[in-house]
Amino acid sequence: MVGRVIRRLGSLVYDYPKVSEDVERAGRFGRLKIALVTDYFTADCLSAECRVRVMTPSNYRDVIGYWKPDLVLAESAFHGVNGSWRYELAKQPKMLRLTKPKAIFHLVDFARKAGIPTVFWNKDDGPFFEAFIDVAKAFDYVFTTDEECLERYRRQVPAHVPVNTLVMPFQPAFHSFTGFNFTRNEVCFTGSYYRRILNERRRFLDMVFEICEHNQMPLNVFDRNHDRLSRHLEFRFPKTSQMRLHGKVPHRETANVYKSHVVSLNVNSVTSSETMFSRRLLEILACGGIAVTNPSRAVDRYFRDFCHVVNTYEETRDLLARLRHGPSQDDLDRAEAGAKYVRENHTWAQRLEQISAVVKL
Repeated sequence: MVGRVIRRLGSLVYDYPKVSEDVERAGRFGRLKIALVTDYFTADCLSAECRVRVMTPSNYRDVIGYWKPDLVLAESAFHGVNGSWRYELAKQPKMLRLTKPKAIFHLVDFARKAGIPTVFWNKDDGPFFEAFIDVAKAFDYVFTTDEECLERYRRQVPAHVPVNTLVMPFQPAFHSFTGFNFTRNEVCFTGSYYRRILNERRRFLDMVFEICEHNQMPLNVFDRNHDRLSRHLEFRFPKTSQMRLHGKVPHRETANVYKSHVVSLNVNSVTSSETMFSRRLLEILACGGIAVTNPSRAVDRYFRDFCHVVNTYEETRDLLARLRHGPSQDDLDRAEAGAKYVRENHTWAQRLEQISAVVKL
């Protein structure tokens, strides 16, 4: 009941971005029809790759029954497009969920009876494994961004359900390398700040913010939660003299931010996984941005040659002090090589190939 009221209020208060639905695209998956239960970023990226329809607790019967998708794809969505799945997927405190969620399980059952395969992808493993495991167990196929969670899933999902790794992709239709044109010798960050959770993430950001103060290097923060009331509480950025706080940038337009700023800051919330990394890091690299990021096992495995991985206050301070005067040729060479690497290995088309091979589409 409480969750339903909050979703209703959200639909009146927030101006949600729109997804391009049921538009046929060019390429291998241009005609593939996928019905989605995802957050906006995933829906937006897939809409440029194939035909998509966004499902809600109230429209899924029409989408599945009349549109007849080839695949149902759900992810570890906390809100969903238009906030339609808020409190209906991730486990929540009892005060926000007085009755157990039913819509997602009815949706999966309806799709199964229609002969449509259902896929669940937890893009937020492993910190949010427990938040979504009950939902994941209902699906025909399970994918995770963290290969270290594979055995945890296999112990809990039905024995016949395949479980595979699917690492984060990006959409080259939105983020791609078009040459260098850094017009601002400044730092940018597009994302969120958490005051009560993900402590290592917060400590890294605080260190960079402090160094920007020390180096007198302007920092432009494009706050992903700027239009949410909770930006005044849990998501409130600290105030510093070098920080300029802006509203969030539409997803597709973040490419312009990365291409114009000489430093694009990334932070990985999960650092112990060899396969879990942020979508933002891929998008920075895809644009030929100069990425400065915290260390992680996944960064070491995939991206160390293409970005600046900083461990200590001193090396971060020295790096930013140098970059405030502009990139070196080595910086540019690494960035261009990174754009080429991610374009060849980490696109949504390649992830759809992986899903298709497992599901046998």
